[in-house]
Amino acid sequence: MLISCQFKYGALVIATESMTGELNKGDITIYEAYDGQEIQLGQVLVFNKQGSKVVHRVVKKENVDGIVRYYTKGDIYEELDTGYILESDIIGLAEVKIPYAGYPTIWLRGLFK
Repeated sequence: MLISCQFKYGALVIATESMTGELNKGDITIYEAYDGQEIQLGQVLVFNKQGSKVVHRVVKKENVDGIVRYYTKGDIYEELDTGYILESDIIGLAEVKIPYAGYPTIWLRGLFK
């Protein structure tokens, strides 16, 4: 149920090292489904970007003609992610991590690639 985010919370395995320190490869993050909550600078979001779920930090917000644009980046990167995301791209707000719990999923995914 958590993985499908059918309720207020969902879960996602961290599969890359872009958020190392906050969320490490192999951790699972539990996130609260986005339902219009206020997004703060520094908050870690789960969002859709080009067909993939991404977990990165909000580092800049701007309002352009009444539409809020969120700029994000992985903690290990100096540069911002390409482009911006909109509210419609946001899946959830990362709340909790479970260290190492996602490694079996990463291992199994590797077997079937």
